[in-house]
Amino acid sequence: MAPGGLRGLINRPAERSPAGQDGDPCRCELCAAPIPAEHRHLLEPAVREPRCACRPCALLFEHPPAAGDRYRLVPDRRWYLPDFALDEATWESLEIPVQMAFACRDSSEGRTVIRYPGPAGAVEAATAPAAWASVETANPVLRHLAPDVEALLVNRTGGARDHWLVPIDDCFALVAVLRSRWKGLAGGQDVWNGVGAFFTELRSRAKPVPADLSKGVPR
Repeated sequence: MAPGGLRGLINRPAERSPAGQDGDPCRCELCAAPIPAEHRHLLEPAVREPRCACRPCALLFEHPPAAGDRYRLVPDRRWYLPDFALDEATWESLEIPVQMAFACRDSSEGRTVIRYPGPAGAVEAATAPAAWASVETANPVLRHLAPDVEALLVNRTGGARDHWLVPIDDCFALVAVLRSRWKGLAGGQDVWNGVGAFFTELRSRAKPVPADLSKGVPR
């Protein structure tokens, strides 16, 4: 994986320099103040674009958004869901053509949108609402996804069956891995090494959480 690992990719989720010029210091995209390499993001739901934010600007959006708020603060929690219920038949019913996907509640459309990463970016899957509803019913943890800014991330590559609740900018970072490393028709070994490194680091940062949340929401 590129220098900086998952953190570095998250802090450049749209594959652009936050300051606009290579070598420039990273700057807050609201007030232009210099910020460290590891920082929070604000999401602009209207265009689904993350914005780098300094701590004071991030704190302005720390509480649930008010009507008319342009930005949402992207959370910093990562849960690994070892007992998430998604069997083969249910996965097939979602009609996702690859073995990775992320699902996020889109507040502007009033529905959950499922996308999968590809060499040209994120592609929306043509999942029937009833198929996704069955996944939600089987996994109460999905009720705790923050709209627009958190996602269920599924990895089934190489025989894996891993499920995560992650900040949406982690999903952008995964998309960036494929876009930046894909070669030829099948991607090439480098891209799959990058995907493997991405999930290895995500696993090291995530907290295992039961998918039924029978003991309450972890702090």
